[in-house]
Amino acid sequence: MASEETEIKVVRVAGEDASWRRAFKAFYADCPRPDRSAVPHAYFAARAGRKLAGHSEIYFDGGRWVMDGLRVAAEFRERGIAKRLTAARIRYAMERGAKEIWYACDDGNLVTICCHLRFGFKKVCPTGHTCNAATAHWYRLKVTKKLRKDLDGLVPA
Repeated sequence: MASEETEIKVVRVAGEDASWRRAFKAFYADCPRPDRSAVPHAYFAARAGRKLAGHSEIYFDGGRWVMDGLRVAAEFRERGIAKRLTAARIRYAMERGAKEIWYACDDGNLVTICCHLRFGFKKVCPTGHTCNAATAHWYRLKVTKKLRKDLDGLVPA
């Protein structure tokens, strides 16, 4: 188990070099991620020393910012890492002029849903989709002055 004293740093991955790609693929070995290199995107890593404790991504596609790939290693859970990774992605999109931010997840993923609801995400059916109770897995966060003001109170930068 990871020590509670281990300092966790959340950073944007600046260089997607071979070393990063190896660590990324190992972290998602059981759940390969799509290649986002063709669209504007950013990866965020939570690091405990040299160990990858958590990861998330955000990308711009189809005219909207979409958050994806939120994952925290089991030994680092319940320490606020997912919240910090989510805040980092929200800030990133807002700095690039986002008016709203989207994410999708399975309705059974209650931990992720609760994490996002804290920031103000609401379940919606995007334009162009046909949604019902079984298929509506999309959540949207409208970027408002209140969100901008409250974000640092939720999770300091």
